[in-house]
Amino acid sequence: MMYNISMNENQIKTLEEFDKYLTENCARPSIAADRLSCIMGVIIDIKPSCIIDFNFDDTKNMDMKKFEKFLKELGLVFHYEKTDLGEESFIRFTHTYFISKTEETLDMIVDAEHELYDHFSTDEPNAPVIKIIHRKIGRLLGYPETATDWFLVRMEKMDADEMDQDEYSKDLQKYHHFIHSRINGEEEFEEYDKPIHEAMEKYTPLSAKLLREDSGDKRWL
Repeated sequence: MMYNISMNENQIKTLEEFDKYLTENCARPSIAADRLSCIMGVIIDIKPSCIIDFNFDDTKNMDMKKFEKFLKELGLVFHYEKTDLGEESFIRFTHTYFISKTEETLDMIVDAEHELYDHFSTDEPNAPVIKIIHRKIGRLLGYPETATDWFLVRMEKMDADEMDQDEYSKDLQKYHHFIHSRINGEEEFEEYDKPIHEAMEKYTPLSAKLLREDSGDKRWL
């Protein structure tokens, strides 16, 4: 896959400021670093779009208008939604951003997510229509097809009680960002993770350092 890791001077300066702003103002800096990795994926053309969210506590010290200003300065378009989870939820509400380089792709990812929400209320979790929408969303988020395939297999196995929680959690222990397949994980890392990590090391070193040090057994470069 071809990707673009080169930046102009304005982008470099904006990314440096964005990196500093997020790591200093988000209540959970490692969460902010992970969110920035998704945005970086869009910037370098690994991801056609991304969906990121912050909960209320994350953003107590953040000015979300300033966050949006950084996105605009990076040449990105976005759609914002606030989800109120109710008084009984300990996080109360979330800020969700759908982000892309083009309005056309942005509309596609927003529509696909809303379509998925609608079907959740009427269909079984592994209904064919839901699988079709998951595949569409996977493509729009730039995930390797083999990873999306494994994500759907895991859903089926959990629904059929063929995979317990410990087995289910294994796929979260080796890589950042998304659920890699067990057979094709190395190829998926080279296609998706590695270029994002390289760009972060070069342009957002504070966030890269947080993710690298917070990796535990998860793979970085």
